[in-house]
Amino acid sequence: MQLRHMFYGSALDKSREKWEYTRFEFLELTNMDIDRITNCIGKGAFADAENAWMAGIKDNPSPEKVNQALTAFLDAGKEETAETLGWSLLEAHANAPKEQTLALASAALLAVPKSEELRNQTAELFKEVYAAKENFEKIYKAAGLETGQSPKRAIRTLNTCLALKPGMYMGNRFDGRVIKITGLNVMGEFEYHDFAEKSEDVLEPKLLADEFDVLDETDFRVLQQNPEEMEKMMQKDIGRVLVGMCIANSGEINSDQLKERLIPKYLPASKWTSWWGRARTAAKKSEKLTLEGRNPVTVVYHATGRSLEEEYRNSEEFKSAYHPIDCLVLLRNYIRDAAARGQAPDEKLTGQITTMIAQRVAKCIPSLPNEALEGVLVLALAKEMGISIPAEAADLPTPADILGHVHEPASSVAGLPDADLWAGAIKAIKGLANAADIFEKLLYLSPVEQLDVIAENLKELGRPNAAGEAIAKAMNFPIKHIDLCLWVWLADAGLVEDQPGKLTILMKILDMSHEIDHNWHGDNTSRKDARQKVRNALAARDYAIYQAALDEADEAMGSVVKTKIERTDGLAQAVNEQLINRLRDKFFSLFVKAKALPWEDESVIWTTDKALEAHQEEMRILKEVTMPANAKQIGEAAEAGDLRENADWQAAIEERDMLVARARKIQNELLMARVIHVTDVPKDSVSVGSKVTLKRVSDGKTFEMSFLGPWDSDTDNNIYAYTTRLAQNLMGKALGETLTLELEGQEDQFTIDALAPAGV
Repeated sequence: MQLRHMFYGSALDKSREKWEYTRFEFLELTNMDIDRITNCIGKGAFADAENAWMAGIKDNPSPEKVNQALTAFLDAGKEETAETLGWSLLEAHANAPKEQTLALASAALLAVPKSEELRNQTAELFKEVYAAKENFEKIYKAAGLETGQSPKRAIRTLNTCLALKPGMYMGNRFDGRVIKITGLNVMGEFEYHDFAEKSEDVLEPKLLADEFDVLDETDFRVLQQNPEEMEKMMQKDIGRVLVGMCIANSGEINSDQLKERLIPKYLPASKWTSWWGRARTAAKKSEKLTLEGRNPVTVVYHATGRSLEEEYRNSEEFKSAYHPIDCLVLLRNYIRDAAARGQAPDEKLTGQITTMIAQRVAKCIPSLPNEALEGVLVLALAKEMGISIPAEAADLPTPADILGHVHEPASSVAGLPDADLWAGAIKAIKGLANAADIFEKLLYLSPVEQLDVIAENLKELGRPNAAGEAIAKAMNFPIKHIDLCLWVWLADAGLVEDQPGKLTILMKILDMSHEIDHNWHGDNTSRKDARQKVRNALAARDYAIYQAALDEADEAMGSVVKTKIERTDGLAQAVNEQLINRLRDKFFSLFVKAKALPWEDESVIWTTDKALEAHQEEMRILKEVTMPANAKQIGEAAEAGDLRENADWQAAIEERDMLVARARKIQNELLMARVIHVTDVPKDSVSVGSKVTLKRVSDGKTFEMSFLGPWDSDTDNNIYAYTTRLAQNLMGKALGETLTLELEGQEDQFTIDALAPAGV
């Protein structure tokens, strides 16, 4: 394979290279067996080690392996042998290209630095290869290869400095400074511009090579020296930015490091998310970049490029793909990325993935029929995508075969993890004798998107009333049949016989939304999904269905809709505003009533976030702890015999009634609760949420007090409910106003001396 030996100090390397070679390309035709050589040396079998060496140098061993082998001989005390073997290497390559022989000679000399013969031969090769290069004599003399300088330092100086040209950039390996080479003066010193110091300076070749590494022109440290160009690249050439940052960071960089280095110098924090999304896309399109891992994602640079297929085969997603759905995601992503690069999908890779699916299906029969069903449907979908299916898939059962043998075929289909698999499943159901029964059960299990085709199939199978009957049940228990209710809401009129009007369905959906907020029995993820479904349905077709429902309503029903919307928390602000705005346009009179002042509005209980959370926690404990414990107590007491003379049972029943009453009271209070926001507290008059400083006119004594909600009251800390007599006397009074109040048991005159928001 083609192998480029990078010179000392390349920023592409993860650590500073141990060896000092030269920068040439050559073919590595054979691999020197380093393990065999070192094992023989370790056992003292030096003759065998020498034989392995001689076998390894016949063609083109790499300089790294030459150095490793000779170093092993030297470490074993065989310096003379190492020197002799080094000479045998150079003799074997006497007729090879001089650049290649120089790389091998440098490797041998670095391993056996005391060999004068190897030093002399390496010096001659440098002269032969570079004699015609401008400034060679100055650099060669400064390096000191023939005047006693250590081989390591001399070769490093030659390799680094002979490669330099005006305009090239270098990075200081100790303090990170970046310089730009501007020339070589008559004294044999390199002139350079120091970006950090904004000054011009000179360094003799050895010191320059000691401190600095040559930087690739795409290195981020180089790119950022031109701020204007950098700003353009951040927007128009993100792939180049990623490459440069990887190069500057030893070949890879993760998303956390990227964020730290780009913000705020090159990117505002508010734009990071969108920029990182574009950066991921750019990395996927680049042949030299791959993405690895999660949280954080690591961007990895490949200097010689990497095919998309190599990227996928080496990805964690490919290695961890196990279930058919994992493989489907893999196929989709690969086909998408191949299209982005303008190339056709590789049949070997897609065949490898579909073979994985077929093998998994074979293992799942009959122990995991649902996963087997998923697998054969994925294979069918892959075929539709134009992907070749492996021959072993011909022996797998069909989707209809699997559905015909599972206990609950409707549940198996409803559990499919991807919407695109439904078409194949429905096609399979149609071929079964009990297809109508399965479709009828699916009415209650399917997502909204699948219900049209299920209803159509039921009509074809002679059950046209099935959908109507299912809708009637759903209207009675909407929270149990969310998708059915939303389906009939979204459907055109006349979908089924006796289809409810849009206004009726709207009422059910709003009730259902309230139930999702307050009486949900599933986990938070499913609650979140249910809320999103409702929001999407209400906003469908730019709220046209909702508008049609309002057109069926009179003002009285409009008032009911308004109340239901206002008591529903899970609609999201944007949806809530749209619903209310359209309702206002339709029934303006519902919104023109005089607005009560905050402290006079009996329909609202003002509170802080902290007090609201405490109230909610009390409600949770009542429902999840206290009331279940009471129910258990009632059950245990009931087992004791005659309930008429059972004091424990009666006490438990009385406690239950008290708990239910308390729960209802808290529930109603929570519905009325509104949080006090600091932005709503006026600065020029007393209101709910104000912190007031009063100054007594008679003696100038000041009193500080805050007015918050009844749940926040703490008189020991001068926090009063806005409903108290003192608070009501102050509400609405302006800064600087004087009034008569009773404080500390006596009436006096007080001036409102200062106002500020309380701790809300």
